Amino acid sequence: MILNYASRNQEMRYTDFENIMTQARMGRYLTACGGNTRKAMTMYRKNLQLSQELFTVISCFEIALRNAIDQHYAGTFGNDWLRNAAAPGGIFDNSQCRMTKTTINDAIQKLNHSYTHCKLVAELGFGFWR
Repeated sequence: MILNYASRNQEMRYTDFENIMTQARMGRYLTACGGNTRKAMTMYRKNLQLSQELFTVISCFEIALRNAIDQHYAGTFGNDWLRNAAAPGGIFDNSQCRMTKTTINDAIQKLNHSYTHCKLVAELGFGFWR
């Protein structure tokens, strides 16, 4: 919204920008730009663009990582290794892996009738694979 507004060559006042983004957030940009409000808004927008680019890279890395982990363990424990590992008697069915087991079972329950192993792998967030 703000990027589109500014890109149509319409001036947005810094005070409006600051009200939307908050003074606390914009203060560091304003300080870094020596009090120049135009530069502070530009720097903020550039930071948003950079963050978007990094998010894309991180998202692709996450997919590649979880797929590599899945392929590795599927070769050892079978194609439905996550569900089997979280089932009673599975490798995650112990006190040290309680949170892992719960995370997997919660994801399975969320998928309900649309469960597939591939959907389960995709459902588990980046933090799960650490």
